[in-house]
Amino acid sequence: MDQVTSEPQVGNGELDEERAAVLAARDRLGHDLDRLDSEVRAQVAGGVQTAVYKLGAAVAAFAAAAIVRKALGAAWKGARKGDPPEDPVDPSTSWGDALAWTAATAVGVGVAKLIAARGTAAGWERATGSRPPGKGPSPT
Repeated sequence: MDQVTSEPQVGNGELDEERAAVLAARDRLGHDLDRLDSEVRAQVAGGVQTAVYKLGAAVAAFAAAAIVRKALGAAWKGARKGDPPEDPVDPSTSWGDALAWTAATAVGVGVAKLIAARGTAAGWERATGSRPPGKGPSPT
């Protein structure tokens, strides 16, 4: 018994056109996937860089603040012949001591955080050759 095929009879020209269209679509798809892959990798790398930079800045700021608090405590002891107030809000702490300690720590910690942030940014630029993530282009 002869088998009958149900394939449509198409001329070679039509098959060649369809094949060319499929190959072109496959090439476009491959190009689009390559571009998407590059974009995703760039976004992930940017996110990792930002996280690393922010972590480094936070560690530097924390360390600088701790050092300043110790230095301020030592300076207070030398100047006032006593310990700095543990809790400036405590009613047993005089207003003068509370205000002086609060002002000294606010200024000291603020300056320390600024120094830490600028130092972290400078270190990032030296290490990577580019501005820290989110800090814009290098000033000229």
